[in-house]
Amino acid sequence: MTYNVITLKISAMAKTQTKVTKDFLDEFQNLLTETKSSDLLGRIIEIGLKSIMEMERDAHIGVDSYERSEDRTTYRNGYKPRQLNTRVGCLNLAIPQTRDGQFYPSILERYQRSEKALVLALAEAYFQGVSTRKMKQITEELLGRDFSSETISRFAGQLDAELDAWRNRSITEDFPYVIIDARYDKCRIGSKITDIAVLTALGIDQHGFRRFLSIETAWGETNTSWDHFLEGLKERGLKGVRLFTSDHHSGIRNAIKKHYPGTPWQRCQRHFLVNAMDWVPNRYRNQVHDQLVEVWASQNFEQAQQRLNEMAESWADPFLGFSTFLSEQGLETLTVFTVTPKNHWKKIRTSNMIERTNQEFKRRGRVVRIFPNPESCVRLYGAIAKEWDEDWVSGKKYLDMAPLWEWEKEIASKAAEHAPLPSKIPQRVKELNVA
Repeated sequence: MTYNVITLKISAMAKTQTKVTKDFLDEFQNLLTETKSSDLLGRIIEIGLKSIMEMERDAHIGVDSYERSEDRTTYRNGYKPRQLNTRVGCLNLAIPQTRDGQFYPSILERYQRSEKALVLALAEAYFQGVSTRKMKQITEELLGRDFSSETISRFAGQLDAELDAWRNRSITEDFPYVIIDARYDKCRIGSKITDIAVLTALGIDQHGFRRFLSIETAWGETNTSWDHFLEGLKERGLKGVRLFTSDHHSGIRNAIKKHYPGTPWQRCQRHFLVNAMDWVPNRYRNQVHDQLVEVWASQNFEQAQQRLNEMAESWADPFLGFSTFLSEQGLETLTVFTVTPKNHWKKIRTSNMIERTNQEFKRRGRVVRIFPNPESCVRLYGAIAKEWDEDWVSGKKYLDMAPLWEWEKEIASKAAEHAPLPSKIPQRVKELNVA
């Protein structure tokens, strides 16, 4: 980072922020008399970044500290400690936070973990001969003119240690809802290029926050790979799961049955809709879409089941195979009606929550094109996942969990009175998946 960058950033912020804080001037004055000359440059940059980030947060909120205004969009929410490695050394920063979880200082975006991981992937690709001269220019700009394979290995080792510790962390809280999905990227193995699967699990914890639970690479979506993935989650402490949501892959369902027996599984309605379209000609697909949406918009399980049966019967004459598909597999999309409160159906009936992260993975992975090895792939996506996880847990809640606790109390009360249960919840779920 150069003085020109800081000067330009301060000037840009000054156009929208007329106030230059007295704290900045006081801290800068103290530096000249108290700081060792060897640390002076780093401390100046720390103070400059602090001032810039505070002004940028004020602009995001719409008002300065202790001011009241109708232009306010959110509130200040303390600070998050971060270390930033630069050419003048490691800087200790306090990153300003906001309650809406939507703010991150733009001046630090260049130094986020995901950017480091992306640069390392490009550099590794260049050294293995699978990138372009443009990639070499990018890595030289961001890692320094004298970057080498040793330099890359050193940077990768530092970043991997941090990311591996996070990916293997213990899971101490309950996660009532878990969404699982996978996507594919290209990876070079020796002289060949092959597809590599990126397995991902997101969860909604007992407080209603979204969290990244796990991200791993495998050579494909197989029974073995999904078994190892779910086994790892359980060993790390994942419990309290009321519902798993995923596509129809048999490896996922088998792994759930093995490691979380009795825990309900919801087939992603979006994936089911895509599968359903394959059973009918193009001219019928809008009709199929509308009918399935009507089924899933039902007020309760009984109504949804009735609508699904009627839909299957109506298609029996023209397309018997499609009718059979609906009859045999359609109920898998209605699990949310029986094991969760209505307030939660919309957000956990599909794997859409994970699709946004897959889009970001795709955007970053497109730059690399072909990962030089599986390690660089999981490093890049792990860095993105860690950043998102930190933003989610310090931002606003994804779900209000109170309806779930009230709903379970109601079920327990009716069970005690020997009244008909509104749903059949496996005993394993009531025991919160504790082995």
